[in-house]
Amino acid sequence: MQDHTQLLKRFGKQLRIFRKQKLLSREGLGRKAGLSVKDIEDLETGTGDPTLTIIFLLAEVLNLSPAELLHLPSGHDSECNAYRFHLLQVLNSMSKKELRQTIQNLGVVATTTR
Repeated sequence: MQDHTQLLKRFGKQLRIFRKQKLLSREGLGRKAGLSVKDIEDLETGTGDPTLTIIFLLAEVLNLSPAELLHLPSGHDSECNAYRFHLLQVLNSMSKKELRQTIQNLGVVATTTR
């Protein structure tokens, strides 16, 4: 079993990734979850130990399942995977027209940056 401190730090990193994906500040997440900025900071830095209730509450506020919030893949790929997951959620929520426009805009950006 992994060291307790290491598990808390990994959870905190995952929480921070998902919070940033939702473009929420620590204050914003805390307000929505009924927690203080200090509580969110402690959780993200691994110095706070969340209860099961807090995990479910944070997952709900971040529009995730608790399992997604707790899934802690190893290595540096975890941040990449979390962003990939968020990007797929955004793409799936777009209409075909919006998706076509976005792809077209990405093509324009790619050709102007070369």
